Formats: sequence, C-alpha cells, structure tokens
Amino acid sequence: MSVERTLARVEEDLRSGDVTMARTRLQSLLTSKPRELDARERLADLFRLDGNQVEAGRWSYLSEHRDPEEVAAFEKACGRNPVRVMRALRWRGSEAAAATEVARRRLLEVRASAEAKAGRELDWSSGGREVGGSWWDAAPVIGCLVGGLALAALVVIGAVTVIGWIV
Repeated sequence: MSVERTLARVEEDLRSGDVTMARTRLQSLLTSKPRELDARERLADLFRLDGNQVEAGRWSYLSEHRDPEEVAAFEKACGRNPVRVMRALRWRGSEAAAATEVARRRLLEVRASAEAKAGRELDWSSGGREVGGSWWDAAPVIGCLVGGLALAALVVIGAVTVIGWIV
C-alpha cells in the first residue's frame, strides 16, 4: 500500500474512532519506510492523545517543532544513552536521505554522540550496532542452535527411556 493510501486509511480509522488501528497502521508503515517524517509526526500525535510522552518524543524527535518535555522523556527512557536513542529512532539509511535540514542535523548529532559514547563507528543501517558486525550479533543464532541441540538430546533420552520400559 502506498504511503498516501496508508495515511488516508489512518485518517479514516481516526474518523471512526479506532485510534489503535490508526497507530498500528503508522507503526507498520514506519517499519517499512522509516524515513517518512509525516508518518512519524502523525504517530507522535496519536501517542499524545494517550499522554504517552516517551513515544511522542520518540516519533517527533526529528520534527522541526517538537515538545522539549516529550524529547526529554524519550531520552530519559533511553537512559540518556545516545546509542539507545539511535536504535530507538529506527532510522535506516544516510542522514542525507532525510527530507528536511532539521531532521538531517538531528540525525547527525545523534550519530556523532552515539559514536563518541560507543568509541567506534556506527551507522543507521546497523541500528546503532558496530559497523561490520561482531560475534555478538550471532549470539541469537548460536542460542537457538544450542537450545535446539539440548531439545534433541532430551528427545533422544526420552525415547531411550520409553523403549527401556517397553522391552
């Protein structure tokens, strides 16, 4: 679905009073198209309706006009850690891809602060993770493999036990 069509559907949802569906549509849109500043601002508006300053600050972070209290709440929720802020913004691509100068400047500032904190080069496509990856990036896969092997071992032990009872 196109961005324009999704935004139109969001407005239809809001007219019918379905704020949850509108929020879900915007979050889904931003998962696939994180550079859509209008969708980010609209999502921030929806979180404001619920009084959720953290999420409103997160999604309005790149906006020209943003509430300093919301931004402070978002940064506090991230532990005032610029690497966490970088990850939470869920931006993908270069800062140059931002549609406004304000967004570009804010993205550059966040990345520079995050790199200073991390002590290494970071980029937006890595979500604040080290460029080039590290062994830690493979940890979830390794964990699944170890868990799978443990499960297989338990199945074998169980089968041997059951066969021992039968024989």
